[in-house]
Amino acid sequence: MSLYKKFLNFLPLRPRFLDPDRSSLSFRTMKNIQDATFRYKYKGRALLKNPFDLALYVRLIEQVRPGTIIEIGSYNGGSALWFSAQCRALDLQTRIVSLDITPVECDDDANVRFIQGDIYSLDQSELPQILASCVRPLLVIEDGPHTFEGSLSALNFFDQHLRSGEYIIVEDGVLEDLRYRELKNGPKRAIKEFLATRPDNYRIDREYCDFYGHNVTWNINGYLVKN
Repeated sequence: MSLYKKFLNFLPLRPRFLDPDRSSLSFRTMKNIQDATFRYKYKGRALLKNPFDLALYVRLIEQVRPGTIIEIGSYNGGSALWFSAQCRALDLQTRIVSLDITPVECDDDANVRFIQGDIYSLDQSELPQILASCVRPLLVIEDGPHTFEGSLSALNFFDQHLRSGEYIIVEDGVLEDLRYRELKNGPKRAIKEFLATRPDNYRIDREYCDFYGHNVTWNINGYLVKN
């Protein structure tokens, strides 16, 4: 590899002033963090969250003090168990509901429930009944297949249920920065379309997106709070 190409690895794909919807981290830095994230485990289960967002979620949980966290996309359950542990550390009895098309088999934590559901048809899952009686505030984390259609489906579904001051986090808007081109920048595109149709109903909480620097998070522009 030429010195010029090596130099480019340490730069964002485009300067931030040309594209404010990108991370200010270089590709090489992000790639190193992503590789380590894939190796990181909690209670023997993949956690799949980078150190910036792990810290930001603890801060958000302490601020919001959710009664219920709903996670879309369980993988093998590591993140749901981690969320529950962080809540207990803050003296919260938060219930975690984690949905996936193939539910996780795990009874390690009484505050965590894994259910079956499809991000493209959440209204046909148990979620409507759960949301009708869940303890508030509600915190939603959308970590599904990262397609435009999937993220937008989840945003439209939860829009009917979120109340003022509650958050929905759309994960992995960083796909473009990490050069995962096959997903066509799905989460970030979904956020843009969703907000464009509800300009007065939601805002991007830049306190979280930019806490460590401009969009130094995998959830680029993805910390959404309902007005």
